[in-house]
Amino acid sequence: MRLIIQFPCYLILGIAILAGCTESTDNNGGNHQVEIPIAPGTGSITFSEVQQQVGIDFTHFNSPRNSLIPEDVGSGVGWADFDNDGDEDLYFVNFAAPFLASDEDMARASGNRLYRNDGNGIFTDITKIAGVGHVGWDFACLWWDADNDGNIDLTVTHYSGLVHYRNRGDGTFQDITSSAGFGNINSFLLGLTAGDYDLDGDLDLYVCGYVEFDRERARNRPIVAGRPAVWTNPVSYQALPNILLQNDGSGVFTDVTESADVANPAGKSMQAIFCDFNNDGFPDIFVGNDVGTADAMYLNNQDGTFTDVSKLSSTFDRRASMGMAVGDVYHHGKMDLFTTHWVNEDHALWKNESTAGDQSGILMEDVGPFTGILEIKSTADVAWGVNLVDFDNDGHLDVILANGSTIEDELTTEVLEDPKLLPQRSRILRNDGQVNFVDVSDNAGPFFQKKLIARGLATADYDHDGRLDVAIGIHTGAGVLLHNTSPDTGNWLQIKLEGSSSNRFGIGAKIEVKIGANTYSHQSVLSSSYLSTNSTIAHFGLGTAKQVDSIIVTWPSGVVTEQTGVTLNQLIVITEETQK
Repeated sequence: MRLIIQFPCYLILGIAILAGCTESTDNNGGNHQVEIPIAPGTGSITFSEVQQQVGIDFTHFNSPRNSLIPEDVGSGVGWADFDNDGDEDLYFVNFAAPFLASDEDMARASGNRLYRNDGNGIFTDITKIAGVGHVGWDFACLWWDADNDGNIDLTVTHYSGLVHYRNRGDGTFQDITSSAGFGNINSFLLGLTAGDYDLDGDLDLYVCGYVEFDRERARNRPIVAGRPAVWTNPVSYQALPNILLQNDGSGVFTDVTESADVANPAGKSMQAIFCDFNNDGFPDIFVGNDVGTADAMYLNNQDGTFTDVSKLSSTFDRRASMGMAVGDVYHHGKMDLFTTHWVNEDHALWKNESTAGDQSGILMEDVGPFTGILEIKSTADVAWGVNLVDFDNDGHLDVILANGSTIEDELTTEVLEDPKLLPQRSRILRNDGQVNFVDVSDNAGPFFQKKLIARGLATADYDHDGRLDVAIGIHTGAGVLLHNTSPDTGNWLQIKLEGSSSNRFGIGAKIEVKIGANTYSHQSVLSSSYLSTNSTIAHFGLGTAKQVDSIIVTWPSGVVTEQTGVTLNQLIVITEETQK
């Protein structure tokens, strides 16, 4: 069933008048008015950089580069309440040493770090106690409940596979990579995502293979212009296939890539996401591929297989994709998609034009040229981590971009001995309420004036003040925690899901918050961003609303839960009713 949702306009200029209404066309050929309320407050979005004050002391890849592609694609960061104490904890992934480092050098290197949120504004490094300090050439982290026991587990990708940690529920983790079925994976892996693609109540795993890159050949590469050749262009290397791993219900996985037909063998994949784009109840897969290989969209056939609909969906795009984010930008009950791209390539905002519930296809339209994002992006900018979230709680999704080049700064004096990548400013783009994005970075705080080499990015409300905060991984730099200090923000609501017949954290569930004629939609997904994990708590900015009329959760199992008369400015827990 297709939802056609109308939003009233409010513009206060001494008197109330109707204004700002835009016309859109639905997939059935009819026109309807979408009236979007004007945002409250000053419209400013600001952040304070607080990692040093709160106890986070992490440095990524604290070594000279060898100018090799595995060193440059960066690492992620992830939020999760791993100890179920109600506070979001933070994990930073490290590329621990130069790619040609000796075993001895690697043994002395610093690995990944887990910081426990103590609930008082301070974080404590508990990596050693928890047992999750893997030391290697690591890229992505995924927090997810692999064995569906209510404790969030952790998976980390690296140059030759992945490591999988089971959460014991006592503050410690056990490396069960082999017994979980992951031990035979030996591949250069980047991003990963989890979702219940077969709707059997547990989460399955999809992992991105990148490129074939031989370490010994790199060690013996030719000398060019007085130094070893720069091997950082993915065009020069063969793509590796992606992997779909089906969960047997106990946290043991079987490779079903071939039967599901989702290997994407020609794609040099950087990040993927499970998301139900056509609202038929089954999660599809979108894959962002690097330069020269088009992105892929796989439609879930509801029988354990997928169909490649990249061309039919219009997402067959050869721009180099790194990060991706999903959200209902247009207030139409469907998930839109933002993808970030490389030098001289515009970012894309894919408006979801699929007919809701239509099992035959997915249709997306790149409306970036009509939203202001093309004017914002410098031709040199390279964005990685990204999210579509409402930072000022005005009811409209904003965009944050973690920028940093993969091109070397050849003007530095140490380029022959210690080549540096070109740093860039990250960006905050505020949605003005009409799906027009305005760059507000200049006034967003000192961090956004700095030129850095940013990579992974993840969001969570770590201090429970109703404003979303941001963690960012910086290549060859200190990890960043940005505390949201935006003034005059609107009202808000946060929702934590607890599944029963569905997976325990409600991944794949759809949430609708209804206020009068307005409906705010959210789909619970994992791996929106780049190599990173956002909090699974759904955050809704609700502007000037005074009370929620109803909340409707459609669980992956098909169960529908409704709550009414909910008070704003709080976090609530919604539990799935057990099917009889």
